[in-house]
Amino acid sequence: MHFERLVIEAGKRTYALDLHRRLTVIAGVGHLEREGLITELIGGLSAGRSGVHLEIASDAGQRYAIFRPAGGRHRVVDIEHATDVTDSFTTDQGLDVLRRAGIDPRTARRQLCLTPDDLATRSQLEHYVASLARLDQARLWDVAAKVKDREEHLAETAKETGSETEDAVAFAEIELRHQEFEQAQDENERVRYLSFITGAGSALVGVAAAALYGFFWAVPFLMLAIAATVASISYWQRLELARKREEEALRAVGVASYLTFQIHRVNGLIGNDHARRMMMQAAEEHRAAMAEWRVLVGDVPIEWAVEHRREIKEEAARLRDATATDRPPLSPLPRSEDNRAELAHVLLERLQRLKTLGAGGESFPMLVDDALVDIDPATKPTLLELLMKASANQQVIYLTEDPDVASWARVEAMTGQLAIVEPAAERPAERAMPRRRHPNHIAV
Repeated sequence: MHFERLVIEAGKRTYALDLHRRLTVIAGVGHLEREGLITELIGGLSAGRSGVHLEIASDAGQRYAIFRPAGGRHRVVDIEHATDVTDSFTTDQGLDVLRRAGIDPRTARRQLCLTPDDLATRSQLEHYVASLARLDQARLWDVAAKVKDREEHLAETAKETGSETEDAVAFAEIELRHQEFEQAQDENERVRYLSFITGAGSALVGVAAAALYGFFWAVPFLMLAIAATVASISYWQRLELARKREEEALRAVGVASYLTFQIHRVNGLIGNDHARRMMMQAAEEHRAAMAEWRVLVGDVPIEWAVEHRREIKEEAARLRDATATDRPPLSPLPRSEDNRAELAHVLLERLQRLKTLGAGGESFPMLVDDALVDIDPATKPTLLELLMKASANQQVIYLTEDPDVASWARVEAMTGQLAIVEPAAERPAERAMPRRRHPNHIAV
């Protein structure tokens, strides 16, 4: 199957995103924005939230519209025949296209979404195993269990409050960025006041000293005035940086200001302060556990470590049995052109797996979450060409803030084999997802 259109209702606004049958590159979107779009796409296929609608097409050619109106009955409509076929996609847990295809949401996110961590070659995997095998295994798996426990608690808390795990993470990010902004604002006001008093006083004393004793005596006071001005500018820059980070976090959930966020709670997903505090606490606990994991293992993904636990333990046992002189040194991770073929193999292997992921062999699109951002720029065009060719038989949606990918997509879009969507920077945050003309759309 493939996505044709995503429609999101947010209050009085409606945002629509048309998706190319083959390859769509959504450029200029940060981490939280990518997380949000991926969540809406996968959530729209599962027990998604109200206000998110999808148009999809099956491998057999049937086209369906999944409607989830706020306050209304969720349903699926056969677009070609204009008939309600909701019963065909309803499970014991309600309308859920994914479960009808034999897939749960967590598996779907893991299988459909390709991240930089997933794009690992054989040499990288061997490096991961070797590095984790050298760690204290009791400590390693204790921290891993803590991360998974916090992750499950976060998911349960989000479900209890009628939200999603990604929403909790986004809310926590907004609160953190807002606290940093307020702190920077207070510091800027305090320093600006002190620098004004110090600068003005130093300048006046300097002028008086120059008039009475000569310019040489005024230099220290002028230097103090300059230092006060520099300090004021430095704290102002900190304030602007904190403001920018808060705006990015707010934009990721589709609101323009912290006040709007507080009023709407992201379309009413959090209805009271108690639920909000629960979400914030669960998200903070998960953040702390992930920080502990990163300090211990570096950039090795927790999901990958858990999936390859057996190999890591076997390597750790081998190292324990070997003498110190027999232990091979941990070789540096190769990042050369020799990896190009291996990277291509990883991409094709993931695409092949998605071709028959659903029940009955139904295919699913691949959602690429900026997977090539750390790849050698000289290698990217080759891998992007590979994705474009593969998309002839399977849809690919590439979400990125990588300028290399955006530049490539702008040129290739002229061939008609892909579409590029670039939210205009000058538009308000709520209009970041442009509505484009679609020849066969269903009104919502």
